[in-house]
Amino acid sequence: MSKKVRNAESKNSFSKVAKVSLGILGVGFVAGTALVIGMDRIMKKIFINEEWPEEEWSGEDWTDEDLEI
Repeated sequence: MSKKVRNAESKNSFSKVAKVSLGILGVGFVAGTALVIGMDRIMKKIFINEEWPEEEWSGEDWTDEDLEI
């Protein structure tokens, strides 16, 4: 094989590898973004619920309990 043919084949294979790598990174980015947005919506539905009663979480009523470890 001549040097030009080997050089062209090496550039062609590098181009294919680069395209596949960018494709994988693109799919990973889209999947990661969808996961973050989906989890954000799920967490907001679970933990930000206006039907929960208003409670004072800073109260120290629990400090009088005798906790055994």
